[in-house]
Amino acid sequence: MFNPPLHRGNAEGKIASMLCPSGAVNITHPSSADPGTGILYVASRSGCSSRQLVTGEIADTYYEAPTGVTLSQYAAANGGASPRHPLGIPLWKPPYSRITAIDMNTGEHLWMIPTGETPDRIKNLPQLQGIDIGNTGTGNAVPLMTTETLLMYSDVTSDGTPHLFALDKASGEEVGRIEVPRASRYGMSSWVHEGRQYVILQTGSTLTAMALPE
Repeated sequence: MFNPPLHRGNAEGKIASMLCPSGAVNITHPSSADPGTGILYVASRSGCSSRQLVTGEIADTYYEAPTGVTLSQYAAANGGASPRHPLGIPLWKPPYSRITAIDMNTGEHLWMIPTGETPDRIKNLPQLQGIDIGNTGTGNAVPLMTTETLLMYSDVTSDGTPHLFALDKASGEEVGRIEVPRASRYGMSSWVHEGRQYVILQTGSTLTAMALPE
């Protein structure tokens, strides 16, 4: 169902329209395919977002150095934070973020795993002590990449430390992890230079190259 955004200062006094699932963007966590097996690996996360309409003049003030001027009368704007449970946890059922392996030859979902680890702010809630909530996933949008032997993705552990995770492509089982300098988004790539393989992560305004010890 289409839920149109509300304009700021509407007569009903509403803040914004809620969109669940949030949608709007997937460039932060593009999918990856294995052409040898025909399996597509899709990173996704659960969440809601809020949207409101503001005048074009107001929309241009959101950016310190905009690339142009908004010519339309109205433009979309963020309506504020997503709704949360009174305990500060997401409203929806975990996993909050996941990777799903899909056989493109049959359409079958082969496996699904949560990404990263349950955040400490959730794991350490007194109200959840003694309850096995499993791995909820971080809720982050994770970049991933397939190689001939592995599926790799970037996310954080419970304490927020960024890591590069390596999975068995057939089962989704974790086979290794290594700490990286910064969180990564927008995909990753792999290159071979002088016989050595490198994994390149997009980390903020920099690129980080990872490789096995020589």
